[in-house]
Amino acid sequence: MARRGGTGTAAATYIVLAGLQRGVSLLILPLITHAMRPSEYGAASVLASASILLTAVIAMPLTQLIIRTATSGVRNDPALLRTAGTYCYFVVPLASALLALCVSLFVPEVFGVAGFLWGIELLAIGLQPASSIYALWVAQARNDLPRFVRLSSASIVITAVAKIVFVVLLELGVLGWVTSDLVSAAVSALLAMFLVRLPKAKVDTSHIRQVLAFTLPLIPHSASLWALNFLSRPAMVAVSSLEQVGLFSFGLSLTSAASLVLVETNRATLAHYARELFPAPTSETFGVVRWQLVAAFAIPATIGCGLAIAGPWMIDKAYWPSFALTGLLLVGQAAYGLYIVPMNYLTQTAGLPRFSSLASGAGAVTIVALIFTLGRRQGAEGAVHATVIGYFVMAGAAMLLTIFLKLEIHWSSWLKNWPEVLFAASALACSVGALSSPVGSREALALAGGGLIMVLSGLLVTRLRRAL
Repeated sequence: MARRGGTGTAAATYIVLAGLQRGVSLLILPLITHAMRPSEYGAASVLASASILLTAVIAMPLTQLIIRTATSGVRNDPALLRTAGTYCYFVVPLASALLALCVSLFVPEVFGVAGFLWGIELLAIGLQPASSIYALWVAQARNDLPRFVRLSSASIVITAVAKIVFVVLLELGVLGWVTSDLVSAAVSALLAMFLVRLPKAKVDTSHIRQVLAFTLPLIPHSASLWALNFLSRPAMVAVSSLEQVGLFSFGLSLTSAASLVLVETNRATLAHYARELFPAPTSETFGVVRWQLVAAFAIPATIGCGLAIAGPWMIDKAYWPSFALTGLLLVGQAAYGLYIVPMNYLTQTAGLPRFSSLASGAGAVTIVALIFTLGRRQGAEGAVHATVIGYFVMAGAAMLLTIFLKLEIHWSSWLKNWPEVLFAASALACSVGALSSPVGSREALALAGGGLIMVLSGLLVTRLRRAL
């Protein structure tokens, strides 16, 4: 019997460790900039994007099935769980090894990256689902907190140590990047197989058909989310140099801190949206949305101001041209923060998840289409403009969906919160100005300091109005 943690402690642990797993690469990013040139980082970002795409297509849809079968008591659930585990533990690694061999031998180069580097990365991709898709989700679905902590903590430490050793200390560049991916994936997979064993159950073709029937329809949604967040890198390779891709990718990596915080904090609000009734808002979501509107601007503003102040000391000078790009990308993150609100009403309150991919799909199509035009003419700056426009299209599409589906939401209810939103939006404008100013200049520091003061003012006003 799995040991169980308290509900609140377990939920907090899952959120923190999941956030660290996604953010570990961001934490060591300053060290990476001193070891890799922008062109090398651009190549590495293309490999990372491909890794996430393949995982999204070949394994990510299994997470919903794993959660359902690991927590329910249906008689044939162990067989379905064994089928999914066998696929992640054995089928995917063997298939990826075969593909890696073919690519290494017969493909000289893809997107400016040598074929043998793609081969190493493909080996790593094949090993990743064992831990990240199967073992971790089984442990969480069973509320087996000790195993989840061991698996996720080991993954975080191994990923960080491998990147530092092979990329920073040995200075192996892109080769070090893919080698670290392979080492961390292999160790995590072995640990996953040791800690989370496959259930003992007889599997036949009917179970395989059930797994396919459940997961195949989820692939388009997983792929659309990947396209929104990562397709811009390979699209940039087609129209610009790897150095421009590197500067653009570095800016995206920095702004991913904002989306990480917005996503993780949004998780805590989902229960409120699920309990909400139309017409909305009631007291269930009125305060929640007020905080989210402020956070949509305040969180990107805080990250931008922090980068303007600490960036010159933490980031290698070769990456300073990306600071101004990061400022603009943070505006796109504000649009993402606004997008979350109508999507929560759509999926959680109204229970209409089948429309969720329309907004993200519209954003992804916009980003890719504009990159092929703006990116070709303006390089990284054009890709940034395309990305920001795409996020605003996504936010607008989400709002239009609530209107077209006739969800009774009185959006004017939050107009009275304009002072705190104005403070937060002004702070974001200051952060953009600070990052657009000469790096480390008095002007940049003054704007960043003013932005942080406005963030604090907005949060204070929100708290005071809540107390009234």
